[in-house]
Amino acid sequence: MEYNSNQPEFYYGMGKELVKEGIFERFPELIPAVGDNYWREDGKHKKLLLVGESNYFDDYPETVSVFKDADKWYTADTDKLIPTEMKDAVSNWIDYTTFNKVFNIMDRVLDDAGIEQHGKGLFEAAFYNYFLRPALNDGENKGFVPQSIDCEVAGTALAGIIDRLQPDVIVFLSRLAYDKFNAFCQSKGGEYAGIAIAYVSHPASQWWNREGGSRGKQKFEDLLRANWI
Repeated sequence: MEYNSNQPEFYYGMGKELVKEGIFERFPELIPAVGDNYWREDGKHKKLLLVGESNYFDDYPETVSVFKDADKWYTADTDKLIPTEMKDAVSNWIDYTTFNKVFNIMDRVLDDAGIEQHGKGLFEAAFYNYFLRPALNDGENKGFVPQSIDCEVAGTALAGIIDRLQPDVIVFLSRLAYDKFNAFCQSKGGEYAGIAIAYVSHPASQWWNREGGSRGKQKFEDLLRANWI
């Protein structure tokens, strides 16, 4: 049976040496969101994969989710992973203010190029959060501090996604995710010749707008105009 890129089965088989049942067999809610026009039949733009950083969970006890324990999150025989009330929230079909900043820029670039859209924002691209284990949202110390197993699983998963989605352009919306994936690729001796890969500051960070957006919003727009259209 042939599966499409918005079905978990499309990503099955990745990382079984790390996660015994397979990464996306264990975390089917975390597959990429692939817009209808990611593969654009008229060829008016290239295939763009946007890579964010991580989800955030409140301080759940282990009886609800083992996410604060990296080894248990990936390897324990448990069903205490993504709580029921968070399954929609962790979907990569992003629709909130932070990432609408990104999608609005995409819409403007397409409009300026005279490219008619059949949907807005994410319909023209794919989106994926790099780290599969959520960060703890404690109200003060936001930000993900990955452990070695987080980096290995995340790198393996994204490498598999790239193989299956075949993007032409990858823009990391997180310097941390970009650096960790680079380190993963170097450790495996891999490279992605022919794919334009870059990063910008996270759209929720102070650097998104600072210095005229030279590390954030303006850099993102320039990358799209140079590589996507």
